[in-house]
Amino acid sequence: MNRKFLLILLTFVAGSALLAQSSEQTAKYRTDPVGDKTYRKKGIMNGNQIRTIFRNDGQIGYWPDRPSGEWPVYSDHHYLDGCTPIVTSQITAPGNGQIVHPAQTSYREEVDMDPVSGTLWVMEPVPGYAKKDAEEPAVSTKKTTWPDLWPKVLPNIDAAWDGYWYGYFGRGVLNADFEAFYVMDDSQDREYNRQPYNYVPVASNPNRNGLGLRVEVRGFQWSHVLAEDIIFWHFDIINLSDFDYDTTYFGFYCDTGVGGVDDNGDDNASYDTFLDIAYAFDKDGKGTPGNWKTGYVGYAFLESPGNGFNGRDDDEDGMLDEKRDDGIDNDGDWVGYVDANGNGYWDDYEPLNNDLGKDGVGPLDYQYNGPDEGEGDGIPTPGEPNFDATDKDESDQIGLTSLAIERLSNKGPNAIWPKNDDVIWRKMNYNVFDTAIQNANIQILFGSGPFPLKLNRRERFSVALVFGSDYEDMVFNKETVQEIYNANYNFAKPPNKATLTAIAGDKKVFLYWDDFAEKSVDPFLGYKHDFEGYLIYRSQEPAFNDIKLITDSKGEPKYWKPIAQFDLKDGLKGPDPIGVNGAHFWRGNETGLQHSYIDTTVVNGVKYFYALVAYDMGDPTFGTKGLTPSETTKIINEDLVGNVTFIDQNCAVVVPNAPVAGYIPPEIVGDVDKAEGLGTGSLNVAVLDPSKIKEGASYTIEFTSSGTAQKYITTSYSIVRTFEGAAETIQASIDSSNFGGKLSPPFDGIAVGVTNDTVAVDKKETGWLQGSSNYEINAIADASAPSRNIKWPSNYEVEWLPRGTTKQTPFSKIDLPFKVRNATRGEEVDAELIDPNGNKTLDAGDDIIIIEYTGTPSFANAKYTWRIQYRSPSGSFWFPPEPGDIYKVAISKPFQTGDKFTFSTKSAKIDGQTAVGEMKNIGVVPNPYISTAAWEKRNFGQTGRGERRLDFIHLPAQCTIRIYTITGALVKTLEKNSNVSDGSLSWNLVSEDGMDIAYGLYIYHVDAPGIGEHIGKFAIIK
Repeated sequence: MNRKFLLILLTFVAGSALLAQSSEQTAKYRTDPVGDKTYRKKGIMNGNQIRTIFRNDGQIGYWPDRPSGEWPVYSDHHYLDGCTPIVTSQITAPGNGQIVHPAQTSYREEVDMDPVSGTLWVMEPVPGYAKKDAEEPAVSTKKTTWPDLWPKVLPNIDAAWDGYWYGYFGRGVLNADFEAFYVMDDSQDREYNRQPYNYVPVASNPNRNGLGLRVEVRGFQWSHVLAEDIIFWHFDIINLSDFDYDTTYFGFYCDTGVGGVDDNGDDNASYDTFLDIAYAFDKDGKGTPGNWKTGYVGYAFLESPGNGFNGRDDDEDGMLDEKRDDGIDNDGDWVGYVDANGNGYWDDYEPLNNDLGKDGVGPLDYQYNGPDEGEGDGIPTPGEPNFDATDKDESDQIGLTSLAIERLSNKGPNAIWPKNDDVIWRKMNYNVFDTAIQNANIQILFGSGPFPLKLNRRERFSVALVFGSDYEDMVFNKETVQEIYNANYNFAKPPNKATLTAIAGDKKVFLYWDDFAEKSVDPFLGYKHDFEGYLIYRSQEPAFNDIKLITDSKGEPKYWKPIAQFDLKDGLKGPDPIGVNGAHFWRGNETGLQHSYIDTTVVNGVKYFYALVAYDMGDPTFGTKGLTPSETTKIINEDLVGNVTFIDQNCAVVVPNAPVAGYIPPEIVGDVDKAEGLGTGSLNVAVLDPSKIKEGASYTIEFTSSGTAQKYITTSYSIVRTFEGAAETIQASIDSSNFGGKLSPPFDGIAVGVTNDTVAVDKKETGWLQGSSNYEINAIADASAPSRNIKWPSNYEVEWLPRGTTKQTPFSKIDLPFKVRNATRGEEVDAELIDPNGNKTLDAGDDIIIIEYTGTPSFANAKYTWRIQYRSPSGSFWFPPEPGDIYKVAISKPFQTGDKFTFSTKSAKIDGQTAVGEMKNIGVVPNPYISTAAWEKRNFGQTGRGERRLDFIHLPAQCTIRIYTITGALVKTLEKNSNVSDGSLSWNLVSEDGMDIAYGLYIYHVDAPGIGEHIGKFAIIK
C-alpha cells in the first residue's frame, strides 16, 4: 500500500516542482507556434541619440555589425558588443535524478548547441508578432512592420486592436517616442529534454522544450533632451510549463565595447551601489578609428522579479507579498472616474482618470472608438493604467542580488558564457558581487533572485542603457532613468507628428504639412492640450548632428538649430525658464502658426535632410524641477553605403536641382495685387508643388467680415475652386490668425497668403492728383474728440473750387474754397475748418476735418474722421492751390464681406522646341572633379574612400548618357527617365564592370530622342 502511494506521488513530481493545472491564459499562450530561427529579424533602435541593432531573439547589439550601441547617433562611435537576457532555474531531471540549472538565453557565440546537428539551443522568436514579410521586428514608428492581426493569445485584446500599435498601456497607446515589441521562447533548447535527463516542461506538447518559458520584450526610447541618451529594455517572462520553478534567477549579460569594434581590450568597469548602475569606460579615453573621445555607458538594473510568497516585504515599500495578478490594487494608486454630477455612473463629459477599460483608451485619445469592457465602471480592470500588470509597484521586487565582471578572453569552462549553465547559476546566486577584473575586454552579468516562478505566472525585469560624455553626464542621465521608471515607464509626450511633404525645386525646396500635431494632448500631464509650435530642421546628415549647435554650460550639445520656427500667439515666447545645465529651449517669437515654408537657401545637387518637429509648452511647475518642452522624433535611416532605408512621416530627403531642358514652369494668371471690392490688402500665391498645379483651374478668395460699415473687422476667408465646370469650396473659413502673409493650408500644389490692411492713411498713395501747389499738406487720423472720432474706411478728394465759389462748413458756417468728395462712395461730404487765428478764412496753419454722419446729417450724428493739415512751404516761394487742383486722401482698408481675389492656373509643361535650344546648357558638376565634391555624404566610418558622385545637369526628362574614355572605350551607360522638375542625374564614378574609374579625361554623349544630342567632356583629378 505504501509503495503504491509513493508511485502515485512520483508521477506528480519533477525535481522540486509540482505538476499543476494551467490557467486559461497559459492555455492560450500554448496555442502559439513555438519559437524558431526561421523567424529571426533584425531591427535598429534609433528613436533618440542612441542607435543600435537589436534582434528578436533577445540580443541588443551584435559585434562586429554596426551600429552596436552607437552614441551619438550616426557618429560611428560604438560602446557595445552585445547584451542579452538570461533566465536560469534549478530542476531535478526525471531521467537520472540529477540537479541541473538550464540557462535560457540567445547570443551570437559560446552558446549550447546540438552536438550532432549543430542546432543552437537558444531562445528563438515566436512568429506572428511582426509583419510576415518585414525584415525587422515590429516597431511603433513603422506600421509596415506590424502584423496585420495581433495574435489573440495576448491578454485583454480583441479584433479592435488590429491596425493599432500593441502598446504597453493600451491599444495604440504610445508612451515612448519609439517602441519595439517581440516575443521569444526557449522551445529550441533540447539540452535537458534529451537522454539521460528527459525533462519535458509541457507534457501535452513535446515541441515545447527548455523550461517552457515565453518572453515578451519591449524596447523604449524617448527623444526628450533629458532622455535622449537612454534606452529601456523591458522583459516579461511567463512560465508556460506544467511546473513551479521555486528557485529562479533573471539576469542580463553584457559584453562591453567602449571605443569601437577594434578597441575593446582596455575597457574598465565599476558598479555604483548607491545609483544601482554598473558602467564601463575606456582606459585611455580614445576610440577607433580616428582617436575619438570616448564617453561612458551605464547598465542600470531597474525592475526586478517579485517574490509574493515568502511572507517578507522584499522591496521595503510597506506592502507584503504584493502581486501583479491578484486582482487587487495593492498600492491604491488606481484612480476611478470623477462622478461630477453625483448620479452614480459615468457620463461622457466626466474625467475617466485610470478607469479607461481593458484597452487602456479613453475619449481624449485619438484612437478611441467607444466604451469597452470595464470603462467608467469605478472598478479596476486588467489593462487599465496603475493596476496589476501595468503597475510596476504591484510586485514585491527583490532587487539586484548579484553582479559579476569578468575577462571576455576567458572561454574556458569556468567563464560566464551562456553555454556554461552551472557557471551562470553560480554567478547569479544571491549576494555574489565579483567586480575585480579591470582594464580588459570585459563582460558583465547582472542577476536577481532567487524567487519562485510559479506555473502560469508572469514576472519581469527591466534595464536601461545609459550613455554620457563623462561620469557626471552619465549620472545626470541616470536621474532621468529613475524618473521615467518611477513614473511607471511614463515621460513627457511630445505632440503627434505632422506629415511633411517636400518638393525639390531649382535652388529652393517647398515644404508643407498638415495640422495633425495641433490636436495633441499629453496624457503624462493629465491630457493637457500643450502643443506650442513647429521647428524646421535642415541638415546634410540623417541624424542632424551637424546642426546640434546649442550647447549647455559644459559645452555639451543639447539642442538643434532650426532654419524656421512657427509658434502660437499665446504669450508663451522666448527661452524656456527650466533649461538643461544652462541650455534653454527657445519657445518662439509669437509668429503664429504656418503650414508651409519655402527654403531658398539651398544649393542644387546637395542632398538635404529635413524634419518638421512639433514641440509642446513644457511645464515649469511640474514636480520639483519642472519639465522642459518636448519635441517629436525625427528619424531617417541610411544603410552603411548611404542608401536611405526609412523616412518618418515628419521628415523628408530632397536634392534640389534645375528642371529638365524645355521646362515651362506653372503660371498664375490674374491680378492678385488688387482685390475686387473695398479692401486694399494683398494676396500672395505661392507655388509649393509644381507637379500638382491644375491646368485651367480658377480660384476665388472670398472674404467675410463682421461689424458696421464704418467699423468692421475681417473675420475669415474661403477658397473656392472652379475646375472643369464644377465649383467647390476647398478651404472654408480660414480665420484671421492666418493673416499677415502666412500661407494657407496647401491645396492643388499652391497656397495663398493674405495681408490684410488696417484703416489708416496710405502715405504712398496720398497726395496731389492734379495741380502744382507746394503747400505742405498732410493727412492724419483725427483724435480731437474720442467720442466722435472714427477712422472712416473711404478715400477722399479735396478739390479747389472756381474763384468766387465756396462751400460752407456745416457747424461753424465758414466759407471754404474747396469741396470734399468721398471717392469710395462717389458723393460729396462735409468738412469743418480748425481756424486758430479766427479769421474764418482758409490759410496756412489751419486744419481741415472731414465729416461723416452715422445717421441723418446733424451735429449729434457727426463723426470726425480724417484731419488734413494745411501748412505753408518752408521756402520763400509759395504756390497755393489753384481752382481745379485735387488732393487725394488714400485710406487703406481691411477686406469686407463681398471682397474677393480671382486667379487661374496653368500647369507646368515641357516644350520640345525650347528643349532643343537648351541642350547646349547640359554640363557636369563639379568639373573637374578633384578628389571629392562638396555635396558628397560625409564618411562617418572615418576610414575608406566614402561616397563619390558627380552630376549631369540641365538634361531632358528622358535621355541616355554614354561615358567614354578618351580612347573611345565605353565606361558606363546611364538612363534618365524622371519628372519635369529634375533635370539632373547622378553617377557614383563606378564603371559598368563595378570598378572605380581611374583619374583622367572622359567624354560623354547625351542622346534625347526627338530632341537632339550633346557631347561634352569632364576630368577626374587626383
